[in-house]
Amino acid sequence: MTRHLLDIGRLDQADIATLLGRAAELAAGASCSTRAGIVANLFLEPSTRTRVSFQIAARRLGLDVVNIEQQHSSASKGESLADTARTLAAMGVGAIVLRHPEDFAAAELASALGGADVGIVNAGDGQHAHPSQALLDAATLAHAGFELAGLTLAIVGDIRHSRVARSDIALLSRLGAAEIRIAGPEEFMPDAGELSEAIRMPDIDTALDGVDAVICLRIQRERMAASGYLDGAAFHQRWGLTVERLGAMPGHARFLHPGPVNRGVEIADALVDSPRALILEQVRIGVHLRTALFEWLIDAA
Repeated sequence: MTRHLLDIGRLDQADIATLLGRAAELAAGASCSTRAGIVANLFLEPSTRTRVSFQIAARRLGLDVVNIEQQHSSASKGESLADTARTLAAMGVGAIVLRHPEDFAAAELASALGGADVGIVNAGDGQHAHPSQALLDAATLAHAGFELAGLTLAIVGDIRHSRVARSDIALLSRLGAAEIRIAGPEEFMPDAGELSEAIRMPDIDTALDGVDAVICLRIQRERMAASGYLDGAAFHQRWGLTVERLGAMPGHARFLHPGPVNRGVEIADALVDSPRALILEQVRIGVHLRTALFEWLIDAA
C-alpha cells in the first residue's frame, strides 16, 4: 500500500501517534536501520531548512537522494508536474518530497499518479499545508516537556498566508490543545469562519497572556509594507515578541519559529538565541521527525 503525507486531515490518529512516538525515540538516541530506495526532493519553491532536513533524514536511512530545484527541472521548460513525477517514477524513484507554490499541488499530484507506487510528501504547497512542519512542531513541544493535551498556544503574525499556521492548528487541536489563539494585523488574519478551531485575539499582548508556548510566523517584507508598516521596527513594536512581552509570559513558556527569522521583526534580536527559544530545537527534531516519516512511508510498501 502506497502512503502519502498530503495534509494533517488525511492522517489518522494512529499514524500521528506513530510518527510522533518514533520521532521521540530517535530524538532520545534510538538507532535506525537502513532501507533501500530513491527519494527525489522536488522543490519548485525556495527552501533551505526543509530541503536539507529531508535530505539528511533520507541519508540517515541509507536512501539515495536526488535534489531537483525549479531552475534545474523540466518544469522550467513547460513540463507538467505530473509528467515530471511519472518520469521520476520510471527511473525508480519511490518517494517524491514536493514543495510547490500552488495550493493542493501535492494532493493533485498523488491523484494524477494513480496506481504508481510513489509516495508523495507535501513539503509545503501554497498557503494550504505544511504537515511535516506541524508534526515537528508538536514533537519539539513534546520533547521540551509540554503535554500537548491541555496546551495553551498562541500563533502570531501572518496567519492568512501561512500553511504552517493551518497545519499547526489542525494537528494541535486534534492532539487536545486546550486553547489555540491567533493574532496579527487585520490584513494578516484569516477570513471570518476560517480556522474555526482557533480563537482570534485583538492584540499580541492578549494572545500571550498565560500561554505555554507561542509560534511566531515569518512576515514577508513586501506584505508588511503593504499593510502600512514602513519598517520592521514599527511592526516589531506592535506585533513582535519583545523582551518585555517574553518577560510577561509564564516562566515555563517557550517560543518557536519555522524559520527563517527576521531578527528584530517577529522576534527581538536578543531573544532569538535565548534559552527559551526552541527554534534550533525545531531544526534538530525536524530531522528525527522526517526520518520517522521516511520509515513510515517505506515500511508500508
